[in-house]
Amino acid sequence: MDSMTYELLSNKEVIAVNQDKLGVQGKKVKKDGDLEVWAGPLSNNRIAVALWNRGASKADITAYWGDIGLKSTTTVNARDLWVHSTQMSVTGQLTANVEPHDSKMYVLTPQ
Repeated sequence: MDSMTYELLSNKEVIAVNQDKLGVQGKKVKKDGDLEVWAGPLSNNRIAVALWNRGASKADITAYWGDIGLKSTTTVNARDLWVHSTQMSVTGQLTANVEPHDSKMYVLTPQ
């Protein structure tokens, strides 16, 4: 396998979501045409969020707190599991520009 495939399959942060001790499966919480938001609870009051673009064009996808079970006033740190960076103090929604046939995956940790 090439190095990109290896990096995808061995991403420790994504594997940790899959193996989270809470053991609750995520579900599709919003669909708008080819754009989907998936979310599920994790241990320690965290939430996993995936923004998935099934379409043929790059698009902005937004996960609104109400769609994923958070109060609109909740502030979170949003950990991007693919690029291994954290966006601090996000409130109300999380938006990402997602390439066609691609996804973004986050772990939200309420402050």
